[in-house]
Amino acid sequence: MARHDPTELAKAAYAAYGGSTGGKNYRSEPMPAWDDLGPAIQTAWEVAAEAIARRVLGLDKAGPSALMKRGASG
Repeated sequence: MARHDPTELAKAAYAAYGGSTGGKNYRSEPMPAWDDLGPAIQTAWEVAAEAIARRVLGLDKAGPSALMKRGASG
């Protein structure tokens, strides 16, 4: 199994999103820096990035990860 860091994947995904939108969020407002997002939004990006990694690695049938459970619990 390949190792991946959900935070680094999330940062890369967030940067890619910003790159494709000219640095604007869904409201066409400037996107904050990663460090300014706050823990809840960072966790949401991490959960999304980990879900994609698990799908790409063929691990998505193994059930939710600990990170996904952490995101769901608040």
